[in-house]
Amino acid sequence: MKVLLLSLFITVSAFAEIAPPHIGPEGGRFNNIHALKIERMIQNRIASEKDAQASEEDRKIEMLLAVGKRASQWITKVNTVRTPETKLDLSSPSKTGGIPITEPQKSSTEIMMKRYEDFLKSTSPLITDVVTSSRELPVNPPVEDLEFVKSLRILDRIYQSTIRWAGARQWLAWYINRSIYDIRGFIFLKGTPDLENTLKAYKNLSTEDQAKFSGWLLGLCRNGDFEMSDCRAELTKAVSKNTLFDFYNRFNKYGQSMYDLLFTIKATRPEIFWNTAKTQLISPFRTPERDDVTAWLKENVEDEWKFDLFNLIIDYKKTTADIPRIQFKEGVTANVNGIAGNLITMEAEYPIESKDQKWTIRHEYGHVLGFQDCYLEFYDTNEKAIVYYEIDVDNLMCSRNGHLKETHVTQLKKAYK
Repeated sequence: MKVLLLSLFITVSAFAEIAPPHIGPEGGRFNNIHALKIERMIQNRIASEKDAQASEEDRKIEMLLAVGKRASQWITKVNTVRTPETKLDLSSPSKTGGIPITEPQKSSTEIMMKRYEDFLKSTSPLITDVVTSSRELPVNPPVEDLEFVKSLRILDRIYQSTIRWAGARQWLAWYINRSIYDIRGFIFLKGTPDLENTLKAYKNLSTEDQAKFSGWLLGLCRNGDFEMSDCRAELTKAVSKNTLFDFYNRFNKYGQSMYDLLFTIKATRPEIFWNTAKTQLISPFRTPERDDVTAWLKENVEDEWKFDLFNLIIDYKKTTADIPRIQFKEGVTANVNGIAGNLITMEAEYPIESKDQKWTIRHEYGHVLGFQDCYLEFYDTNEKAIVYYEIDVDNLMCSRNGHLKETHVTQLKKAYK
């Protein structure tokens, strides 16, 4: 069995030339420029396609994008006659619970269509008749605000997920290769009570349970970057000899290594330092050009990056030195130029006081400090769908539902001496 080196987990933005554009964790809203790029890409594909089946799939995506865009335009029109206090917002007003590893989100054209059909069945015709037509959008919602926003949020999530899926379809080979990072097998096997005896009794398990444990064990093997055919051959051999627990012990280290890569700081910023008591981490930062951004960044980052006796301090410097700084650009997804990078790029389309922007700057600063993203997204060839999950839905670097945890502070103390 040929052993390949375990590749270092790097964020998408660090190798943008050989990977799809960085799109961040699920739950955010794509900016209008990105949505328009996806819309035009689908339209161009339809215009050039000769395969009827391929064209049918793209037409379904085109329809989902059109309906979702119309819902977004409807909210915008309604807000033109609202005061700032009564304006409606498609962003979720509270934390959603995240997308846990036990309930991953799966995306394909078929899945998006099923979600859309369910939306049509469960939503008032007063709303569906408008979003599925081309007539003029009414400035006043046909139902109470609460029902109106709730319904359009559901449709907007379908819209955002369709944009994400449509973009990912261009990069399926890359997303297929990403399946080696899938650590569900490592997590679920580790959490199985009396695993040794369970695996020894494998042949007595139900067909469903055998498939479940086989999948998890194959995932462990794939974490070592072994070919699937080799993993299957090794697993078949272990089943015949009743040595599945030995198989587990042999490959578990690869799952552990993959897990550790997601939660360990490997790169640090040279200018960041501790105070004498090692309770405050001082992070020099280039003073933003806008006063409102100066106050907003410091307030949000310092509010998030504190725990018990620990807190992070943003120390503004009026300098051109190579220290972290922030910029705003249209048509981008918020990102940092690599782990422990020095440039935070935020979307210019959304106001900095929006809920999404406040969460995003807190998350992106984690990358400046050296933390990886700990959500995973890959294409499952068996399910023919993109699979997405957040390893720890309470972790700021994994999920929009997350926050700073004690483990972050522990890692900072290990990484920054």
